[in-house]
Amino acid sequence: MRMTGILMLMAASAASMAAAPPPGPNWVRVGSHIDGSPVEVDTRSIRPWGGLVRGWWRITLATPRPDGTVVEKHLDAVDCGRGLSTTLEQVTQRPDGSLVDDARESQSAAITRLGAATPGTTGEMAVRAICRLRPQR
Repeated sequence: MRMTGILMLMAASAASMAAAPPPGPNWVRVGSHIDGSPVEVDTRSIRPWGGLVRGWWRITLATPRPDGTVVEKHLDAVDCGRGLSTTLEQVTQRPDGSLVDDARESQSAAITRLGAATPGTTGEMAVRAICRLRPQR
């Protein structure tokens, strides 16, 4: 009797784990950088943030920069209704995943720079995708 209960509990636990999405980011390609490098948005990072939405996007460079950077990630806050955005954090990494730089700004300072993305840029593409992919209420 006791063994049956344990087996049922283990089966229920395994079923709930199978139904849950895997932890960590879910990078979805939303376009290409001017050099053809993929531009991706992490759909699991997109969250409401006050009157804004915030989410991570990244570009994986076709050719490393002189400092060794091959991945550049941005955490942006976006006002989807007005088409305004600002970067809260920018992380650059080497091919082995080690950190080149992690530039962060206080939320209050970053919000003062909320503005329109430059038309036709990778950043504009990424923030539009964040708005398009955000969870609907």
